[in-house]
Amino acid sequence: MEDNLLKVGNKAFKSRLIVGTGKYKSFEENQKAVELSGAEMVTVAVRRIELDKSRESILNYLDPKKYVLLPNTAGCYSVKDAVMTAHLARETGLGSFIKVEVIGDEKT
Repeated sequence: MEDNLLKVGNKAFKSRLIVGTGKYKSFEENQKAVELSGAEMVTVAVRRIELDKSRESILNYLDPKKYVLLPNTAGCYSVKDAVMTAHLARETGLGSFIKVEVIGDEKT
């Protein structure tokens, strides 16, 4: 069983499925979908979510003890913006993993 684990840095995952947090009708629906999926990693778009947990945010619905949050740089058009967004994710406590997304142009 140990051979089937996905190892990334100091983390080991049973599931290779990574679930996103966009396109759900509600945070509750998103939470239920993540739970039912069996995923252990969940992406969150740093520029599109509320980072302040004292306000209504998907971050209030995902247990960081159960899931590794994988912040992403969705919505960034340059390396500079992506790096700044990655730093913001780390500084707000979203962890040290990052999914890098940089949009080449508005059309694609």
